[in-house]
Amino acid sequence: MRLTDLELSRLLPSWMRGDLADAALSAGTDLAVRGVAPQLDRLAVWGVLDDLPDEYLDELAWALDVDWYDSGAPHATKADLVRRSDLVHARLGTVDALSSVVASYFGVGRVREWFDYAGDPHHFKVFVTDPSVTEDENLVRFLDMLSKTKRLSSKFDGVQVGLTGEQTVLAGVATRITSRETHCLGWPPGEWWRPGPTGRTRARSGVATRSATRQTIRIGRREEAA
Repeated sequence: MRLTDLELSRLLPSWMRGDLADAALSAGTDLAVRGVAPQLDRLAVWGVLDDLPDEYLDELAWALDVDWYDSGAPHATKADLVRRSDLVHARLGTVDALSSVVASYFGVGRVREWFDYAGDPHHFKVFVTDPSVTEDENLVRFLDMLSKTKRLSSKFDGVQVGLTGEQTVLAGVATRITSRETHCLGWPPGEWWRPGPTGRTRARSGVATRSATRQTIRIGRREEAA
């Protein structure tokens, strides 16, 4: 059952449906709700921020106390600042809050703390990918936004702009490995690592061994005359 075609009498328990007063009250409620139901979608502001006019976003930013809001920013940036306002308020003064606001204004944004680049304690830098941050008007907006979201004790060292590009790289590799070796083992002995007639290496080896052992053992008795 939708609010645009509400029939409250169907939701009443059986013992109330027969009462004329309850039936009349239900019918009157049906008429009132059906009349305002088409306008109820406007109350769900958080889900339609991208579709709201700029003046609505400006009023929301004022009501939500978004100090880092800029009424001269593009519509998409305004909607994103309002959408993230609760998160930034909850973490105001932290790296997460500052990174969120930087991303809303300049797309991809990241805060680098002092220990990430060997800086002085409590100092930080901001890394962005949008080079327009260095333009005079945007730079003023950027510095004003930083002053409202960073810790008072933090010191800003500068902004780093990262640029990306695409190019085509072609690479080719050709490898040829050839190896040829000839070994000839046999007789006659004494030929070793001598070049053959074709320039190839011939290895010839011969082994000749001769061993002879002769041993005579005589056991006997010798007698001499007196």
